[in-house]
Amino acid sequence: MTIPIPDTENEEEANRILAKEVPGWDKLDKGERAELTRLACDFRKRSSPPKVKMTRKPDGGWSIEPTGKSEALALLKLHDAFSANSIDPVNARAAELLKYLGSVGADNEGRYNAALSFIESMKPHDQAEALLLVQMYCTHDAAIRALSMMGSADWVPQVQTFGNLAAKLLGTSQRQMETLARMRRGGEQVVKHIHVDNRGGQAVIAENVNQGGQKPKNEDQCHATGNSGSGPALLGHDAQGNGVPIPSRERAETVPYARRDEPRRA
Repeated sequence: MTIPIPDTENEEEANRILAKEVPGWDKLDKGERAELTRLACDFRKRSSPPKVKMTRKPDGGWSIEPTGKSEALALLKLHDAFSANSIDPVNARAAELLKYLGSVGADNEGRYNAALSFIESMKPHDQAEALLLVQMYCTHDAAIRALSMMGSADWVPQVQTFGNLAAKLLGTSQRQMETLARMRRGGEQVVKHIHVDNRGGQAVIAENVNQGGQKPKNEDQCHATGNSGSGPALLGHDAQGNGVPIPSRERAETVPYARRDEPRRA
């Protein structure tokens, strides 16, 4: 089925085009027609991903050629998808994708173009991100395959083996996404400093959040005391309010000797 995409920003004009070319338009209610029009117009605003045509070589390899009305436009789309400034990185990433897809029996035009669509949709900023996106696609595909093998397994050891493998691959996939997020944040750090003050028998927690790796400043604290103002209470503090005894200047009485100086008996 071919879905017509109205080349207009006018909603009424888009409705007239869709009414003529979409089968079953008259069976849709008002809300469904509005939703179809909105989705068709949004789809037009998206850039089309790069696509290639794959041909098997006599020696067993693949010949990959860009497709489209303009070969120049198709090549530029491939370069942009991998954030590459020459054809060499494009060929390297293509070889990596084909090697993995061939190992699982999925080296075909549809699967390769699906990988290209994923990578292009993530808009890699540089070749490091493009390389990571290739890894992310392969890791996700391997995890789904492990899950499917676990679902079709007949014996408990097989279920455990594929289940453990799927869990490891999914964990790796999550860490890859976190790595990509850190790369795009540019190394920004978020540091939390928690100060606990339990003076007076109550715990008061003050939280300072610092971004960018710089140390926070405590404006309420004397600079001469350092961090002593935020430490725990001194030993001997009485939460009930009883003061600590203060010694007087009077000297204590002399303690009598337990034994007097008497001559010892033989």
